[in-house]
Amino acid sequence: MSTRTLVVFLMAIAVMVLAGGAFLNKMVEFMLTMNGDEIAGFGAAAIATYLAGMLPLLCLNLWAVLTGRFRDVEGPAQRMLDIHEALERGRDGSESHA
Repeated sequence: MSTRTLVVFLMAIAVMVLAGGAFLNKMVEFMLTMNGDEIAGFGAAAIATYLAGMLPLLCLNLWAVLTGRFRDVEGPAQRMLDIHEALERGRDGSESHA
């Protein structure tokens, strides 16, 4: 494993831990709100909304990681720039023939 891959992997883990911690904190806060008497049931809609948004994203990220979709994230951008450069060279060449 290269140094760059290791750094990117560790940064991804750090982001997931921080975001997951914040998410869990918010879930605990909502659960405590649901158990409270002042606004009973307030947190139920928020928890359902968070889970409905979070679970598909989590599944999509896990699928992408497990199938290797994040191995070459810069490749498509580089190919696009190469194609653009080739098209620009082709235009310059076709204009000089006219």
